[in-house]
Amino acid sequence: MGDQESVAVAYHRPSDALTHHVTGYHRFAAPVVPGHVFHDAFFPSVATIRVTLSGSPPWALRIGSRTYDPMPTVALTGPTSYAGYVTSSGGTLVGAGLLPFGWAQMFGGDVSRLSNRVVPLDELDPGAEMLRAALESGEPFQQVFDSWLEARLQRRPPADPRIDRLCTMLRDPATTRIEAVADALDMTPRALAALTRFNFGFTPKLLLRRTRFLRALSLVLTQPDAAPMALEDAGYWDRSHFLRDSHLFLGCSVREFSRRRGPHNQLAIRARTEALGEPV
Repeated sequence: MGDQESVAVAYHRPSDALTHHVTGYHRFAAPVVPGHVFHDAFFPSVATIRVTLSGSPPWALRIGSRTYDPMPTVALTGPTSYAGYVTSSGGTLVGAGLLPFGWAQMFGGDVSRLSNRVVPLDELDPGAEMLRAALESGEPFQQVFDSWLEARLQRRPPADPRIDRLCTMLRDPATTRIEAVADALDMTPRALAALTRFNFGFTPKLLLRRTRFLRALSLVLTQPDAAPMALEDAGYWDRSHFLRDSHLFLGCSVREFSRRRGPHNQLAIRARTEALGEPV
């Protein structure tokens, strides 16, 4: 979506009330250049609300074998196990990442039906248009998201606290065995799988693989010289093992992904680390 000199990326933390529900907020902007097509990429991630602000041309997103063209102006992208590839002519996009605990508390229902899919947010929440209008009002976008999401915290019964505990465990590099996770949550592996599919969108095995891959990928992309150590620390036996996961989650090799991704993806790793403490 343009070169690094012409694009802007910003990340912000959510309010204290939303720390366990939201990963953070982001804003991507690029100049609108009629007739010029930009390409960029999103990493596989949790469910995400994305709002295209006024003055921005339509844009497209490909996730696996599905292409959404144009993207809904106010969209909910479900949890993804594939990278998302963007085609755009510029504009401004703001968004919020929803942790599984946040999904369960604010929206609820089987999120696996939205895995690797995009739907208009108003199919899930009639307040979607109010969110878009507030984001166009000039108020800082992170404050708008805070207010809109906080208003949804009390609309449902309290979500299962094991979802929040599992989020924390998955972020811990020491978490490598599904059986150990199930034991820590006092669940059978089968019950754990049902919990993760319903609230995270995928099986525990795939979630662990995605987390491990993204942890290693962020280092490979930002510190290529440290790649061998990064892969070993992440638990990869060798580079071919990592390459298999690269094709699973990115649809291509890391070298090809480096060519496909644009400046927003490159800037986002640094901006996200500075604001949120984690690159992905």
